[in-house]
Amino acid sequence: MIDTNQEANIISFKVLLTKEGNIITEYSHLPLKEARKIFMEGEVDIIERIITEGRRKLEPLHEFIQDKVNDVV
Repeated sequence: MIDTNQEANIISFKVLLTKEGNIITEYSHLPLKEARKIFMEGEVDIIERIITEGRRKLEPLHEFIQDKVNDVV
């Protein structure tokens, strides 16, 4: 596993307001194939589940917000 003194972004989602007043979303995740390289056997199953389920929920939200913001602009 990753050293406990370090952090690793497994999945993240942000809604940001830029200096220019634009609303943007940031969405990222650790690729599933990379999880097997980083996490140990007993940990990788839950990490893969977090990534898979997180993507299933966050990707549509990301697209929805982007579409709604673009409709207003």
